[in-house]
Amino acid sequence: MTKNWELFQRDFLHANTWPQRKDGVPLELLDRLSHEERALAEDQLIEALSSGDSWPARGLGHIRSMKALPALYALLEKCQQDMKVNVAYAIYQVNYDRGMVDIVLAELPKIGSEYSLIDVMHLLPNFQDPRVTELLRVYRHDKRYLVAYNAARALGESTDKVVRDFLGRKAWWKIFSKD
Repeated sequence: MTKNWELFQRDFLHANTWPQRKDGVPLELLDRLSHEERALAEDQLIEALSSGDSWPARGLGHIRSMKALPALYALLEKCQQDMKVNVAYAIYQVNYDRGMVDIVLAELPKIGSEYSLIDVMHLLPNFQDPRVTELLRVYRHDKRYLVAYNAARALGESTDKVVRDFLGRKAWWKIFSKD
């Protein structure tokens, strides 16, 4: 197999360390595979689908795997919150199922972790739905800096206003200060 195949195996399919995962899903590794390698990768990604790792679903969506649709729909039923959003996005990428928008709109408010929320926030504009855009506008005014900042980025807006808005607020580390 080629160097690109080795990279896919190491840095995508079997990536399980912080240095390998810190920058997000390396979808470009799939783009570099030959046609034959991509077919093998598709089978391996389908086999790797689980409710504990969004990367296989994201990869299958990226390569628009029709073969994966039954497994993706089955996984969708088992997932919740950010994982469900990731799987719904993968399905939407493959077949543009507009029902995935309703699932995303239902799941986003349930995501309690701001880090999980911002991880899926950049996917939202790809749905090209006014309800999703409106939800991003709501998140743009969220009291959590990272949520508001990433919502502005997802909307394609300048983040300068978000930064200015938060500069005047008491820093989180000063909340516990006795001063």
